[in-house]
Amino acid sequence: MSRFASLEYRRIHTDKVEDNTLGISFEKEIPYSPFIDVKDDSPGGRLRAARTAKQMYLVDLAAATGLCTRTIGLAEANKLKVSPPSLRRLSKVLGVSVDFLGCFEKLPESTLGERIIKVRLYYGYTKREFAALLGISERTLYEWEHERKIPPEEQRVIIERFLDILM
Repeated sequence: MSRFASLEYRRIHTDKVEDNTLGISFEKEIPYSPFIDVKDDSPGGRLRAARTAKQMYLVDLAAATGLCTRTIGLAEANKLKVSPPSLRRLSKVLGVSVDFLGCFEKLPESTLGERIIKVRLYYGYTKREFAALLGISERTLYEWEHERKIPPEEQRVIIERFLDILM
């Protein structure tokens, strides 16, 4: 085992960090942050700001979400786009919305297709999950999002419930 492998086994307590491999504990340095201060207004910057506001290390967030530390590190560096299900897990642990972590408020919403994409991502659904929720095929949702087809009136009523969140 390398000397850095023990970082994977840390467990966080309220004010101590314990290393399970050696039984060593030390005081955790707590940076002062009364609110999330977003200097980098990108998905990675927001993820890092939310994580540091919760006073979590990458290892802690990885353990709480089931994602690997490399994935979270690459996402914070904006070198990896995080999937909607992973964004849901991250937002639940960090106590922020999926919309905040994904910067989805910046997406355009001038057409119905763009609004459908935005609301799907706002809730953190994949195309498959959102299509199942609406009771349609994934291909139909794809065609609606890309303005190839217009939803029929009975489906539009269901979609309008979701689109109300954007207004």
